[in-house]
Amino acid sequence: MAYFAGDIVKMDEETVQELIDEGYVKEVEPPENSDLPVDLPGRAALVKEGLLTKEQVIASKEVLTDIKGIGEKTAVEIIEILSK
Repeated sequence: MAYFAGDIVKMDEETVQELIDEGYVKEVEPPENSDLPVDLPGRAALVKEGLLTKEQVIASKEVLTDIKGIGEKTAVEIIEILSK
């Protein structure tokens, strides 16, 4: 259980199920296997498109702006960050 990405909260299963049943929390899929930095601009859009690794994103640099939510400025920033 977590409040934000990367946070972990340990609690008993009974309490967790109660919180889920009452609508206070929701179950989510475990994080994808990605080596992209969690604070990378446009990360969610990249992952949604199946670009999970730095290598895949860099290889796709010419078409990053075709991804909904990634404009020219963000595409340039992504490549600069991943090329370091």
